[in-house]
Amino acid sequence: MNDRTNEAGCIVIGEGVTVSGKFVVPGRAVINGSLEGDLQADEILVGAQGKLVGNIKVRKADVFGEIHDTLLASEHLIIRSTGRVNGNASYGEIEIERGGLVQGAIVPAKAAVVVPAMFKTAEISLVDVKSPS
Repeated sequence: MNDRTNEAGCIVIGEGVTVSGKFVVPGRAVINGSLEGDLQADEILVGAQGKLVGNIKVRKADVFGEIHDTLLASEHLIIRSTGRVNGNASYGEIEIERGGLVQGAIVPAKAAVVVPAMFKTAEISLVDVKSPS
């Protein structure tokens, strides 16, 4: 991802900065500090010291730091050698460098099931049903 943080519609959370809330970023979000909450952006870059906790929905994600909870990268997800994703991740395409870590479920975005909020606390089991021969 090229450096587009000076363009309109972009945000940078600096190292040592902690923010929380719901964020809608039309451009690129660069997270070198901590963000807790919901984030929707075109692209996200999580720096080596960056940490996100919450629901993240982006087109492209490049992860050097940590993401906890739910990540949807509809087009491209890169988990770098220092990157950590703890929770559920769905992606269009995925790259994981040696040393990168995913703990939780990872599924292609096409296969991701959208669960209404009222059902999120329930345990859901998917059963492979075979048609009769």
